[in-house]
Amino acid sequence: MRISLQHKLLGSFIIVVTLVLASVSAGAALLIREYFIAGKQREFTAKAYETARVVEGYYAGRINYVQLAGFINNIDSLLSARVWVVDNSLNLMAASEERELAANTLHHRGGMRKKGPMGAPASCNMPGGPGMMHHRQGQGMMRGADRQDAAPESSAEQNHVHNLADIQGLELIGQQVQSAGDGAWAKTFYHPYYEENMLVVGVPLKPEGQTLGTVLIHAPLAGFDGFLNQIYWYIAAAGTVVVLITVCIANYLASGIIRPLRSMQAVASAMAGGNYSVQAKAETNDEVGDLSRSLNSLAKALAVFVSNAEKTDKLRRDFVANVSHELRTPLTILRGYNEALLDGTVSSPELAMKYYQIMRDETVRLEKLIAELLDLSQLEARTAELETEPVSLAEIAANIVTLFRQRSAEKGVTLTVDIGRGIPDITGNGNRLAQLVVILLDNALKFTPAGGTVKVSVTADANGERLIVADTGAGIPAEDLPYIWERFYKTDKAHTRTGGGTGLGLAIAKEIINLHGAASEVSSKVGQGTVFIITFPNKGLLADR
Repeated sequence: MRISLQHKLLGSFIIVVTLVLASVSAGAALLIREYFIAGKQREFTAKAYETARVVEGYYAGRINYVQLAGFINNIDSLLSARVWVVDNSLNLMAASEERELAANTLHHRGGMRKKGPMGAPASCNMPGGPGMMHHRQGQGMMRGADRQDAAPESSAEQNHVHNLADIQGLELIGQQVQSAGDGAWAKTFYHPYYEENMLVVGVPLKPEGQTLGTVLIHAPLAGFDGFLNQIYWYIAAAGTVVVLITVCIANYLASGIIRPLRSMQAVASAMAGGNYSVQAKAETNDEVGDLSRSLNSLAKALAVFVSNAEKTDKLRRDFVANVSHELRTPLTILRGYNEALLDGTVSSPELAMKYYQIMRDETVRLEKLIAELLDLSQLEARTAELETEPVSLAEIAANIVTLFRQRSAEKGVTLTVDIGRGIPDITGNGNRLAQLVVILLDNALKFTPAGGTVKVSVTADANGERLIVADTGAGIPAEDLPYIWERFYKTDKAHTRTGGGTGLGLAIAKEIINLHGAASEVSSKVGQGTVFIITFPNKGLLADR
């Protein structure tokens, strides 16, 4: 089953928030429990010490039995806790109990039994009043045995005095009393007598500086646990609300992350289908936004690459077609004229001579085409040796103009040259620069009709040295200007032979310009002429550009 990234992010957010809330809630609940229990322990310990002082006062004769019984029962009512007093032998000496407990004391199996969950041991039958009993052990615990407020002991009372070890399940309290020493202690555990979780605090009883017993205060934790349960429910309710709010926020955040990803997915799908014009929305300034912008850049780069690849493929096809055309035409002429001469179709010596001349011209043309193809291949592959030296571009231009004067005069085209003074030399290859001037001047004369003008200029300034070839010929259409440097590209789409060229001249010229690190600029208007401006940098040749 496919699960969307948004749902995965949403689920991750919810899991993280739930775990954090659960951990915080558990920690908070534990801290609250420990805080309140620690507070109760401090309160009960203080009351236990106070009770111990009162019991010590009773043993010392400062208070009577009724006052002691009333104090212990008041402590019971005040703290909602049971108070026991035991001696070192774990004999139960006194205990608080509810008023009706004395009348409802039950005995079973020779031991003790509680009246209720908050009652004292039923065997604690106190002479002189409910809730108290005394037991003289001969250790000075009841000095003044003849005190008027003390009830006489009887064998019946002795039968009701029990040791904690005799009470089933109280061994843990007995062990704690015997191992505590002279310090106060507190424990929380399941109380086997009251059958519920209790907090038990013990304080040593020292009437004369010697530990003679322990005051025990038992407090139930049921009410406290109920309070904690309420807190847990509140925490759970608050956590649920937080989780719901988190779901909304996480869904919004996840959708904010997924939205640009979906946009990028659409762009990628469009790119796979060949559409590189679609752009992803880069709305954020983060990694996702950077990815969107990178994908947009990739789409643009692919669009340019595909355009160039299509253009290159078209040029390749055109190149093959043009080469085939340029080769087939002279070969067809050579074959036709040769067959005419061989089969005796041509008997006239004058006509035969004409055929021989045509065959020679086509052979020269074919030779020129092959030489230019090889020359262009070498220039493009950078395999041709290019020896450089300081050369005078002005002198080269003037010499080439001199060579073309006769041709321009025969065609009726005015050819002029303008060479500035003090033109410095440039670093380059003289033969290649001469070839460049020949190509530009040949094209200018070729497309300039009789009565037109061709001007060659060489100037120099701080930006470099310029070779300018301007004519008043037919001009080049604006849509053809970007492609004039391509191989076999002709403004004459029919590729007629009236121009007399192979279509490789400007491609060779462009390679020569590039080898010399120069820049080219062409401007033209149909019917008004064309201007070629070649700018050579002052640093001269940059063959390793």
